Amino acid sequence: MASARTCPHDEKDRLLVSGTKLRKWLSEGDEVPAEFSRPEVLEVLRAYYAGLDAGSRVEVKLAGHSAR
Repeated sequence: MASARTCPHDEKDRLLVSGTKLRKWLSEGDEVPAEFSRPEVLEVLRAYYAGLDAGSRVEVKLAGHSAR
């Protein structure tokens, strides 16, 4: 993991994903960019979200920066 301070790449080469956007992708079964996380971590997150029953699921709405 890197931050804007520690990442040696230009801003155009960085992937910025809000927690809200990640939760939306996972809750809707959408693809998460491979650059975001290690495959085994995404596998655990996908399994968690897939295992939520309908009563536990929350609709995630994007607003502000996350909506971009």
